[in-house]
Amino acid sequence: MLTTLDAPVASKADDPATRDSLPLPHTPTSSGTVPSFISHTPPRIKMKLSGTALAASGLLVASASSALAAPAASSSSSASTANAAGAASKRSAPIHIPIRKREMAKRSGNELLDWANEQKAILQNKYGLPSADASSKARRAQGTALTNVQYDSTWVATVTGGTPSKDYEVVLDTGSADFWIASDYYQPSSSSTFQNRSTAFNVQYGSGQVAGYEASDTFSLAGTTVQDTRFAVAEQVSSGLVSGNMEGIMGMGFQKLAASGEPPLWVAANVDTFSFYLERASLTSNNQEQAGGIFTLGGTNSSLYQGNISYNSLIEELYWMVRLGGIGARGSDVSLDGLTRAAIDTGTTLVGGPNSVVQSFYANIPGSQSQGNGYYSFPCRQTIDATLTFGNQQYTIPDSDFVAGTLDQSGSQCLGAFFGLGSSSQTDLQWIVGDAFLKNVYSVFTTSGSNGAAVGFASLASGLNSGTNSKTVSTSSTGATSAASTTAQRSGMLSLAAVLAVPLIAALAL
Repeated sequence: MLTTLDAPVASKADDPATRDSLPLPHTPTSSGTVPSFISHTPPRIKMKLSGTALAASGLLVASASSALAAPAASSSSSASTANAAGAASKRSAPIHIPIRKREMAKRSGNELLDWANEQKAILQNKYGLPSADASSKARRAQGTALTNVQYDSTWVATVTGGTPSKDYEVVLDTGSADFWIASDYYQPSSSSTFQNRSTAFNVQYGSGQVAGYEASDTFSLAGTTVQDTRFAVAEQVSSGLVSGNMEGIMGMGFQKLAASGEPPLWVAANVDTFSFYLERASLTSNNQEQAGGIFTLGGTNSSLYQGNISYNSLIEELYWMVRLGGIGARGSDVSLDGLTRAAIDTGTTLVGGPNSVVQSFYANIPGSQSQGNGYYSFPCRQTIDATLTFGNQQYTIPDSDFVAGTLDQSGSQCLGAFFGLGSSSQTDLQWIVGDAFLKNVYSVFTTSGSNGAAVGFASLASGLNSGTNSKTVSTSSTGATSAASTTAQRSGMLSLAAVLAVPLIAALAL
């Protein structure tokens, strides 16, 4: 099935009162002025609702590798290099387009734990964390049938690239900064603006890799076009990493995180803010195609959240890493023991943290038991009421989102979404916060906050399929400092340029 939507660019970007508050559907007006190498055209966005999932979506760490043979460019590109310094401009007002997703396939036997263990290995590679020893990887030998509940793990967006242009479906991953497309989908000979950079590229996964060569071409995301976009053509992709309409990964992290050393597209386009509404799957629908949320490039969509956005200053501009103020379960707080450095990662499914803190967390849940390798199960009938605190705001995670899957056909034992990652005070970060939390808040990533770069969270607008609650808590009780978090109105936080939203397709991992 193929659905096509026309999305003309809107304007009035310079008006703080209106630039990020247009409701759905949008009202097109005239466009703003942009530099020659960045254009904003009415994007014709195609939502492909077929194909299987990208396993291990966006969970990667890049490293240098030996040179690989690469084909010559089809022709030289005359495009100028896009970079942040030369890209300053004002852009048009937000366009917000609904996105769609698919329900996940069911797993049985030991597949759920095997999948969970693979996610942990991927994250350890991605963030340079130590791997667990063999004894900690042991789990119950007895295998029981299991069935996944409605569970989201991947959201992808359509980017267009090449001349003539073609659509590609890529994961938007705030935990990485490289952009690559599998060579099965991107054909250099089909684009007159392709250039081969003759430099090897390698991305390591938990049990696989992506290898190829660096290149450049013209690419557009959410109507924002950057000529000479640096990316990688992936000639070698481990089995299962791309399939169907999942064709690559676009990193949304910072430039110094990139293996290539090149700026991500959002940096090259001089975008200072982007935001996500990740809609979780319906627990009752049998429809294989469901709405999946909204990604907005250049600002926020005020119709998707309520109240203020609470911003948390970044610890450093590498990962989108902030201070975690606290976690809790069933009304009881758990001591973080000073382990508070948390990466906010849209390319990660679950929430990983220090083994000792996660163990204490599950100690508050009657009937919970270790499944090995940092994972825990608990009686599905138990109320969890998991909470995460950032700054002075505490957010609940609905029990339906805390369940990663069931470990028996009767649905009596569930696998928890929090797991021990093996991180410690000796590692650069201690927590990786993924979509189990993020699909319950509106998340904003900005470099133009009043205290510098920040990640912001807000409560979802009424009716957006979230059971989460947020409340203000004492910063002294969570260990957060006043400098680490601020709550502000949108107009005070965002230096808004173009704001364009694209469809996402939430696809569930194999």
